[in-house]
Amino acid sequence: MEINKKTRNQLRLQGISFIVLVVVIAGLIFQISRTYNAEFDWTSSGRHTISEASSKILEKLESEVKITSYATSGELSNVRHEIDGIIKRYQKVSDKIILEFVDPRLHPQKTTELGITVDGEMIVEYQGRREHLKDLSEKSITNLIYRLLRNTDRQILFVTGHGERNPLGQANHDVGVFVDNLSNKGFKVAPLDLAKTLSVPTNTSVLVIASPQVDYLPGEEKIIRDYVDGGGNLLWLVEPNKIHFLKGLAEYLQVKPSPGLVIDLDIGLLGNDPTLVLGQYFPHAITEKFTSTQTIFPQVAGIEANQKEGWSVAPFVQSMPRSWIETGKIEGSIKRDDNEKEGPITFAYAMTRVLAAEPDMKGKNGKKDNSDETAKEHEQRVIVLGDGDFLSNSFLGMQGNLAMGESIVNWLSHDDEFIDIPPTGTDGSNIVVTPANFITLGVIFLILLPLLFIASGFFIWFRRRKK
Repeated sequence: MEINKKTRNQLRLQGISFIVLVVVIAGLIFQISRTYNAEFDWTSSGRHTISEASSKILEKLESEVKITSYATSGELSNVRHEIDGIIKRYQKVSDKIILEFVDPRLHPQKTTELGITVDGEMIVEYQGRREHLKDLSEKSITNLIYRLLRNTDRQILFVTGHGERNPLGQANHDVGVFVDNLSNKGFKVAPLDLAKTLSVPTNTSVLVIASPQVDYLPGEEKIIRDYVDGGGNLLWLVEPNKIHFLKGLAEYLQVKPSPGLVIDLDIGLLGNDPTLVLGQYFPHAITEKFTSTQTIFPQVAGIEANQKEGWSVAPFVQSMPRSWIETGKIEGSIKRDDNEKEGPITFAYAMTRVLAAEPDMKGKNGKKDNSDETAKEHEQRVIVLGDGDFLSNSFLGMQGNLAMGESIVNWLSHDDEFIDIPPTGTDGSNIVVTPANFITLGVIFLILLPLLFIASGFFIWFRRRKK
């Protein structure tokens, strides 16, 4: 192409038009970015978006959750920025999350009265209840809101003294990890030694018998019988061939564990321990959310339950079809004998009965008041399950075992509204960017790179002009 004055003017006009067009497009993009906001979380764990569990809990909120963070202000403090970032994730899902900041240096007396000890410590309030929070993570915040949603205390007592699984223990066969999860969700969990009490406390939401290994004394078994007979909720985890430790309770509930151990042929063919049983579910409130989640039950006892007068009895977990109850030794190549019961084997039952509560016969002065004798119906709930290992520290992390355990406890304690909430997971790692890092990134992307592009453009333009 011949370069003359006319051609140069055309090229110059094209260059000016291109620059103007780029500036106009950049201005439009800037204006759109100020008007509209779009974020995409491409991290593998989705750590910049709150989890399904957190979202479901926020759906249960009936009023505002006020979060007051006592965090120092100033450019050198990164605490407010971190708190604001994680709370905004909750605010995107619910408009009921309110965040306020207070500088503890400007309110020293109030900070001392409230017992604030950590920069950024939060006080979370909901419907007159409040808790302090020092750990800034989604799991901690979600569990705290979960606890505040429970309008009454739920006390769960684990019977001890007969070789049961220790609710506070960290050994493989104990259930300390499961109990920690329950405590984080607002349950009050404690051991109960029947040898030191004449009855189960009246404020007990759920009594748990977790795999006893020795006989109960007649008086201890009577305490449990009286508790169940009086309408108490019970979770009884039975181990294979050990039903005789509470034979009277089994007869009262009309449940009968089968001798032997459930064998799962499908799991055995995959090279796993054949005494691990993959659960499949009957339709029930406990199992509604387990559409794609599997649970693994080690060392399972099959259970038979008869219809007890006044009670409704419903199975909710059974083994797979290619399973059976093995009554012989578990060694070598295991095959089902003709006299051994073939699967699927039911090993978990939910039992309910409706009781009329005692009418409130006392007035404000504590005396009998015949004007208020309205009795409200109460549903008693009992679960008998032929395995306790699935909640132990060793197996709780397998598949949906934790979710199953939490669903069972929520159902027994009449917290049906929380059954569809999955367990909260662990928090992903975060990259913390300091003010110095921000300055460095700003200089690189806002100054050095644009200057480099401009210099390259002038260099190319200068070489073309010489031609």
